[in-house]
Amino acid sequence: MWSTARASLAGLLLARRMVGPIRALRAGAERIGAGDFAQRISIDTGDELEALADQFNEMGSRLQESYADLEQKVELRTQELAQSVEELRALGEVSQAVNSSLDLPAVLSTIVAKAVQLSDTEAGAIYVYDEAARQFELRATHGMSEELIAAIGARHADLSDTDVGHAAARREPIQVAHLTQAPPSELRDIVLEAGFRAVLVVPLLRPDHIFGALVVRRRQPGEFPKATVDLLQTFATQSVLAIQNARLFTEIEEKSRQLEVASQHKSQFLANMSHELRTPLNAILGYTELMIDNIYGEVPAKMRGVLDRVQSNGRHLLGLINDDDYSLGDIVQGVITSVESLATEKRLNLKIDVPPDLPAGRGDERRIAQVLLNLVGNAIKFTDQGEVAISASATNGAFTIAVRDTGPGIPLSEQVKIFEEFHQADNSATKTKGGTGLGLSIAKRIIEMHGGHISVQSSPGFGSTFSVSLPVNVSA
Repeated sequence: MWSTARASLAGLLLARRMVGPIRALRAGAERIGAGDFAQRISIDTGDELEALADQFNEMGSRLQESYADLEQKVELRTQELAQSVEELRALGEVSQAVNSSLDLPAVLSTIVAKAVQLSDTEAGAIYVYDEAARQFELRATHGMSEELIAAIGARHADLSDTDVGHAAARREPIQVAHLTQAPPSELRDIVLEAGFRAVLVVPLLRPDHIFGALVVRRRQPGEFPKATVDLLQTFATQSVLAIQNARLFTEIEEKSRQLEVASQHKSQFLANMSHELRTPLNAILGYTELMIDNIYGEVPAKMRGVLDRVQSNGRHLLGLINDDDYSLGDIVQGVITSVESLATEKRLNLKIDVPPDLPAGRGDERRIAQVLLNLVGNAIKFTDQGEVAISASATNGAFTIAVRDTGPGIPLSEQVKIFEEFHQADNSATKTKGGTGLGLSIAKRIIEMHGGHISVQSSPGFGSTFSVSLPVNVSA
């Protein structure tokens, strides 16, 4: 009896001794489970409960370290994503500037400003290479004082001089991490005096041409990260496109001016020739008519047949002098011949519906062909699958020409704006295809000069149809 009582008392004491540590373990586990990884359990029993508490504490320490490391990784990744978004935004702005403007200084200024911003530098510049002079000229700057611009601009570097020339000659980026340790030179001293300690030069290149160089300067010495070098090479590509576009536009303007002068001379020549030919030809036709009417006496039957042929051919020649006729069917066929290879390359079907009995039109055949070539070329460029169809008809003294595609379509809000100069439909499809945004505005002007009208019907996802209404006889 006494032994049983003692056992019960011992069990009660042992249970009370275990209750406190177990409660502490449970409370600590709950706090750790709730995310309080700094929580530590303190049990001093010298048995398995104390060992279990130590294990809980070790687990909490590991979780705390893992969580801190995870937070750091998340923060770092968030910063990287933010930087990537900023870079994409900047590249988008630069691409928009290149595609929507032919003002080279403005475009280059935009490029160098974004390059400085994203490379975490304080100043930058773009040089353009003059092949005739074989020298680099300073064309755009950002973050540079007037004194520094004047000092650098006064020095025209060539391929054998300065880091700009060396980068272009070697066709790869060059960086000077510590300008104070670079070989002495006049340019180095100018840049050091302005407070810069590191420079990165990225050449502007095409496989067979040197266009210039993109330069960024930093006040803090040290190597430029590879990511920065890669990013600036992308900006360098945009710079090359801007320079190419500007040069091409200048060449086109000059060629257009020359063609305009030549066209004026040609028109004047043809007008003079027409006048010189028309007068004697009318006289010949008049005398022929008088002879056929027996004004000069009875005409033998054999001679009358000859005079009829003279009169018929004379009237035909006079019609050639007076008229500027064209065949719409021939224009369409010429355009199809020009773009057929492009459609074949993209595996697009080209459909033509032009009746053979269309009347002869009168107008500027070359300009009308230019409009149709622009419309069909755009349809093929923006259509990735399906077909491009061209149809034509003539009713009530007017041609109706339609160019239909199965491309991405154009939002209603953009359908009027696309005929404005330098405007492109604001969607991803058109942004990736590129272009200057001039083709449709020129087409509209040509059609309206002919007394016609151009319009578009479209909806996103269902293609587009451009329609042209054009008088058959412009002079009518």
